[in-house]
Order: sequence, then structure tokens, then C-alpha cells
Amino acid sequence: MTIQINNVLTRQKSPFVPVEENKLKIYVCGVTVYGRCHVGHLRCYLSFDAILRYFAHKGFDINYCRNFTDIDDKIIARAREIEAGKDGQWTQNAAYADYDDTQWQERFAEDEIIRKRAESSERHLAEIVSDYFIDIFTNEDFGPFDLYPATSEPRVSQHIPEVIDLIQKIIDNGFAYESGGDVYFDVAAYHAKTGAYGKLSGRDFTQLMEGARVTPGDKKRNAPDFALWKSAAPNEPTWTSPWGQGRPGWHIECSAMSDKELGTPFDIHGGGKDLIFPHHENEIAQSEAGLGHAFCNTWMHNGFVTVDGVKMSKSLGNFITIQEALKMAPPEVWRTVVLSTHYASPIDFSRTRKENEGEEAVRGTIDIAFDRLEYFYETLKRADEAVGEEAIADTAKLLDDDRGTKITDTFESMMNDDFNTARAMASIGDSMKYVNELCDMKAKAIKKLDGGRDSWRLTLQTAATELRKVLGVLNICNQSPSAALASMRDFSARQKGIDTEKVNGLMAERAAARAEKNWARSDEIRDELLTLGVELRDGVSGSDWKVIRS
Repeated sequence: MTIQINNVLTRQKSPFVPVEENKLKIYVCGVTVYGRCHVGHLRCYLSFDAILRYFAHKGFDINYCRNFTDIDDKIIARAREIEAGKDGQWTQNAAYADYDDTQWQERFAEDEIIRKRAESSERHLAEIVSDYFIDIFTNEDFGPFDLYPATSEPRVSQHIPEVIDLIQKIIDNGFAYESGGDVYFDVAAYHAKTGAYGKLSGRDFTQLMEGARVTPGDKKRNAPDFALWKSAAPNEPTWTSPWGQGRPGWHIECSAMSDKELGTPFDIHGGGKDLIFPHHENEIAQSEAGLGHAFCNTWMHNGFVTVDGVKMSKSLGNFITIQEALKMAPPEVWRTVVLSTHYASPIDFSRTRKENEGEEAVRGTIDIAFDRLEYFYETLKRADEAVGEEAIADTAKLLDDDRGTKITDTFESMMNDDFNTARAMASIGDSMKYVNELCDMKAKAIKKLDGGRDSWRLTLQTAATELRKVLGVLNICNQSPSAALASMRDFSARQKGIDTEKVNGLMAERAAARAEKNWARSDEIRDELLTLGVELRDGVSGSDWKVIRS
């Protein structure tokens, strides 16, 4: 079955047809590097990570470009704040109104690191800020997530010649104008010639023109016009151009870098829904105005992010950085959170379970994902233990039930339908249930099966292998089940302040009591562990424990 993609540009779901056979050329908008990344960025890159891995699974040769915006007003503003120091007026800005002592300590510590880096460099402080947060992106924020590697990670500061060249082409084609050292894209001229402005976002050009005004002193002709090049301002990084010293506008960088790295038209352009207008709309307009042909064939956008049902915002105090997110759950749990929702749907990062008069009303997204991932690992562990290491007889045959052999086919049918990871994860859950049903079978029932115990083991082995294959495509459950479960348990114990040494001591004492058939003491220890927030699990291979997360 062909991969079907819901193309935001055409507003239709249609078969994916690459520009070059068996090759994928994809551009995903990167971050503006002026601070640490947040769970909105995490949602975007984990969503596209699954898409990229699925294309790789299907045998595509991937050219993946993800940029860094390293020249921007916000980066320059951060540099100015660092220069002003702890006593600067900037600390009173509304954006920092809810900062607590820990946040201020972390902020000033980061600023000091950047300031020291700048002491041994002649480059502009804003460039040092960018370098620092690119390092943070790579090594700290996304380092733990094992993202599909980008083929190229261009920075706008390294592509100024390409930016200038594209702007000149746009001017030469009559769709941009210079004004006082700035260069603006002439939206009205472009739309008059093509009728295409607004084709991605669906916005009406007439309403855009009527609803906007140019304030006195503006250099641009019409309010919808946007800057391709900004003239030099005091204490800003600048470059030489035909229009004087200055720097690129925001939108032009992605057009110039994608054309350089991928060529145009390329296959897929991705990013968050918040970028559809104006960023991606302007990318299309300026690219096609300058290049004279189609820019990109398919546009994909991941959905918005809320936290506990409210849009994430620093001013609301619900802004979650990835640094903070990793204290709430391990990377694999966050991946499970993201993939449990279709990439284009909104996702709510609820923190915890909520209780309503003793009844569970709404389970927190993170808790659900934690439980789901734990269930996956526990199921794979059970399957491994049931199959064992003993050789399976050559005469064994799969049980007359295709639930253990159609796992990959079912998974691919879900992913082929606009990369529906939510349904794919649900299908994996159904297969896990089947594996557990097999594991729960009694010896007498297994003996009566056609092929007996060997056929039962072969079916379990086949299902577990298929499950590992599809989970591997999503980059989930790649660890040893025992190691992963122990790591998840220890993470939860640290979160809840549970003394693992004390728990293990009680476990050993209980094992001794059971060996002596001192059932009363065994039950007392079980109750004591429960008060610590620990649930005991007795099995054929012995006793284990897990943290109660509710």
C-alpha cells in the first residue's frame, strides 16, 4: 500500500509520490536558538522522527534538512540582556514575572557561561548566544532522545550569500523593493501576478489588505509586506549586501537554505501548525517569486501543545522546558506520549493523574504513557521467559491464528494512512494483549494445542519478534526488558523519594520469611511496602516490585 499524506497545501489526502524515485527530500523548520527548547519543540521533532524512521523502514534514501535560526531579534535581545547583567531593567520584564529563585539561578549561570565564552572571541555576543544554545539543543535537550540524524543542519549565518542571491532574484522578478536599506517582499505585486498568496493558510488576501494598516514612518508600501533584508542597527551582527550593511529577515533563510541543501521542488516541508502563517506562507511566496517554479510539493504540520488543557506560556507559569520534562519522565516515556496522538492533532501534556472523590477521573498523559511503555516491556519480558532458550522442534508450526503473524502488516497499514502513530500504537497494544493471553495459558491447555508446547513457543517467539520489529521503527522498546523496567522503576522511586535500599532489604526479608513459611511476616512486609508506595509482584521466577504511580 502506498503512503497517503494529508497535504496541508492541497487540503487532501493523497499518495506520496517523491520527486526522485525511492528518495525523500524533507525540510523541517528548526529552532531559533536563544533559549532552551520546550515540550512544543519536543512534540514536533519526535513526531517527524517517527515519520522519518518509517520512510527509512520502507527503504527510502533520506535527505533530511533541519535548520538553526542563529540570527534573530530574540537572539539579539538575549545578548543585550546578558550585557546588561543581573541588575538590568530586563529582569523586570513580564516574561520573567513568575521566575522563582531556581530559575533565576539557572538563568544567571547560563548567562555567565556565555559571557565567559565571549571573552575569548571577537565575534558578536549574539553569535556566541546562538552557538551555546545549539550545543544545548544537540547535547542536552535532544541528546537523550536519539533523533533520526539530519543530513544537514544549516545555519543562516553560514548562508548569507545564498540569502542575498535569492533576494536579488526576487527583486529582479519584480516582487520586492528596497527602502532605506531594507528590502521588502511586495505581497500585493506577487498576488496580483499569481493569485497565490494565502494558498497554504487559506487566508483571504483582500481581507489581509483591508485589515492591516501601515503606520506613519514605515518603510514598506503595504502592511502585509515582510522584510527580506533588514538594514544595520546599532550593536547588531551585520553583513555586507548590495543594499548596505544588514542581516536577513526571518522567512528568507528557510527558502535559501532548503533550495541549497535539497534543491526545489523538494518533497516535504514540515513544522508546527503555528508556522503555517505567516512563516510558511511567506516561504512559498518568496521562493516561487524568486525561483520561478514550485517550492515544495507536500506540507505537513504537527498539532498544537497545551499543558493541563491550557496553551503553554511563560506568563501562565505552565511553560515546560525539555530540561524540566526529563525530570518528569524518561525520554522513552515522552516518545510514547507523543506517538500516542496523531501528529496533526492537538496534544495535552497533562502532568499527573487527577482524583475526583476517590475515583480516577482524568489520567495524566505522562502517567498513561509510563504505564503503557511499562506494559509493553513487561509483555516482552513474559514472552521471552515463556519461550526460554531451549531449541524449538523443527516440527513446530504456528498456531492457527494470524494475530501473531500479521503484526507488521497491520502496523504498516496504520502508518501508511498519514503516519497514524496513534492507531499504530493501539494495534501494538492489541498484539501485546494477544501475547499475554498466550502467556496466561495453563499447561494442560498448551498440551492440547496442535503441535503442543513447541507450537505455542514458536507462536510466542514469532509475535514477540514482530512486535520488536515495529516498535523498533518507532524507536521504542529497544532495550532489554529487564533493564528497561528496572530503570523505569528506579526513576519513579527517585521521583517519589522512595529508598530503594530499604525496599530491597524488605524484599530480602520477605523472601526469607516465605522460605520459612512465615506467611504472617510475609504479609506484614507486603503491607509495609504498600505504605512506602511499592507494589509487590510474585511470579514463577520470583518476586519483584514496582512503584505505584497513581
